Amino acid sequence: MSNPVELSREARQAAAERLRALLHEELEVEIGSLQAELILDQIARDLGPVFYNRALGDARAVIAAKAEDMDEALYGLQRQTELR
Repeated sequence: MSNPVELSREARQAAAERLRALLHEELEVEIGSLQAELILDQIARDLGPVFYNRALGDARAVIAAKAEDMDEALYGLQRQTELR
């Protein structure tokens, strides 16, 4: 089981405030800070792994491309020889 995403107190409060503003602006729904934090926690539990896995996939693609570049560079360093 993976660890939940931990946010600093400031980041958590800012995210909850953004969620409150979004709900108010888009849906005309007013919620309190505690409610926003509870919703944020649920979103983090449900969607956090989806975004985390996507980020890992993106990182793997970057690393694979760099590894391929390094492999090509290493082949470029090989010297021609008739000896095997």
